[in-house]
Amino acid sequence: MMNRSFLHRPVPSLLLRMAAAMVLYSLLRLVFYIYNSSAFPSASAMSFVYGLRFDVVALLYTNIAVILLSVVPSKVLARKDYGIVVASLYVLCNALPFALNLLDVGYFPFTGKRSTFGLFAFIADVPNMGDLIGVFAMEYWILLLIFVAVVVALIFVAKHTMVRDVPDFFSTTRNTLSCVGVRIVILGLVVVGVRGGVQLKPISNSTAAAYQNGNNTALILNTPFSVIRTIGLSELEEKKFFETDSLANEYFCPKKKFSQSNMLSFPPTDNVVIVILEGISSEYSDLLAVPPKSLAGYTPFIDSLAQRSIVFKGFSNGYQSIEALPSILASMPSLSGVPFSKSMYVTNRIDYPTKLFAENGYKMAFFHGAANGTMGFSCLCSILGVNDYYGLDEYPNESDYDGTWGIPDYQYLQYVADVLDGYSDKFMATVFTLTSHHPFVVPPEFDTVLPQGDFPMQHTVAYTDMALQKFFDRVSKSLWYDRTLFVITADHTNFSGCKKIDYDRQFDIPMIFYHPKADTSFISNRIMQQTDIMPSVVSYLGLDGNYTAFGGNVFDTLQERFAVSRNNDYYRFVINGKVVKMFDNDEFTVVDSDDGSSVLSDYERNFIRAFVQCYNNGMRNNSLYSE
Repeated sequence: MMNRSFLHRPVPSLLLRMAAAMVLYSLLRLVFYIYNSSAFPSASAMSFVYGLRFDVVALLYTNIAVILLSVVPSKVLARKDYGIVVASLYVLCNALPFALNLLDVGYFPFTGKRSTFGLFAFIADVPNMGDLIGVFAMEYWILLLIFVAVVVALIFVAKHTMVRDVPDFFSTTRNTLSCVGVRIVILGLVVVGVRGGVQLKPISNSTAAAYQNGNNTALILNTPFSVIRTIGLSELEEKKFFETDSLANEYFCPKKKFSQSNMLSFPPTDNVVIVILEGISSEYSDLLAVPPKSLAGYTPFIDSLAQRSIVFKGFSNGYQSIEALPSILASMPSLSGVPFSKSMYVTNRIDYPTKLFAENGYKMAFFHGAANGTMGFSCLCSILGVNDYYGLDEYPNESDYDGTWGIPDYQYLQYVADVLDGYSDKFMATVFTLTSHHPFVVPPEFDTVLPQGDFPMQHTVAYTDMALQKFFDRVSKSLWYDRTLFVITADHTNFSGCKKIDYDRQFDIPMIFYHPKADTSFISNRIMQQTDIMPSVVSYLGLDGNYTAFGGNVFDTLQERFAVSRNNDYYRFVINGKVVKMFDNDEFTVVDSDDGSSVLSDYERNFIRAFVQCYNNGMRNNSLYSE
């Protein structure tokens, strides 16, 4: 049997503490998997084995102070006060990272990926985060209990591994050499460990994406590692797939000129209203969902509107609202690891599509019933020249506040109608709904009259659909209505609470063009992503001029149709009926295709490479503007 006093010596004590923390990392990965198992159908025991590598890195980074204080070659290690300080530091340095892991257990369904350092920017940009903490604590009380149990376990380990037996390090030459040698080995292992091994470059999130074909990346990673590795992440890698960017432009060019529609003609149009539905996937629509339509039936008004509209197969460019707004209004997807509006490139000189509206005398407005400053929307609007910002501060009736996010959709959309009725000039207005979001609360007056669904999100989708119907009932009587294009889309999908999520549908959103005087309506299988909205609207209105966009005009059949997003350090492209992952090392994997083919044509490869090169180099070189 092991001598108990041996466990209370400096090095064994340190090793036991680190081993206990590693066990807790694996247990929290198991909790993460149990809560989100439907997202990882191909997970295996190896997913957990691969994860150990990332756990070691996170453990060493967060415990570096504990390690250094534990290997001091001095009798001070046996002092009670010193031991309490080191033990307390051990508990604190591990409790905080474990809290991040547990945070992602509940947050993952909203983002589809491990949180990065950008999480803290998101938290800072939600002014009423204090109101939300209580809501989250009540809903995820089990995770709070798990966190308490983890802290208790850390305290137990720290208490029972206190250093009590310290050798005389320098009493003999042998002791001195042993002391120095052991500490050199420990520090050497720490250096190797924080790099994730002895390879040329330290491991990163993309290392996890390389395992298991990128299908279980979020499971393999842990949140502390993901946060640490994205601190200061800002500079995109320069790409040289083509010798020059001009050669890349032959496949894809972000600098646009007016693109005439060759698909159909449009009725006279003065105004545009873009409605961004919070979290509402096409899967909630009977008309737009992909069979078997197991989640559908909660958007009867949107379905009726779509039957009188031009409808495309819509895709979001990301997982979060903060990623959606730049994609929709600026035609700028977030492909740098952080939302575009939080990247270093948001201050670049870029010819955004909105400049054409300003040049043509449009009044531009943005409406969102949440607290002003939420997710940096107001700052982005200012950059884009959208000067009329209507947030919670501008809303006239404080009693309508829902207690968590802002103003419920029914009241807020009626307010939007009132404001738009006051405009005398032509306008381009963007309206971002709010209620179909966690904590999924439907106002009491509508709670019992709307379908409940199998999970709370469906209930709030039905509420937002009803609020949108009341909005159209209201504005259909307005003088500006008959000369207005309405674009109905969503920021991202949200299946939170659903037990049978089809992750093939995680980017499927409505993409509806409705004009009261249009004489053409159809549902097309043509792909349309969020970054296509502004180029298409520009064409619809006939606005001439140069601008920059990472999408295209959906009404021009000569343009390539595709959709792009980025997750866990690979690009996801949908092109010609194929879903393609492109990794940073220029490797391609076809994960799905309409015809079962796993082969990419040379043109498809070059188109994808050209897009990535134009995006990265254009951002790095600040060259996304006309001379």
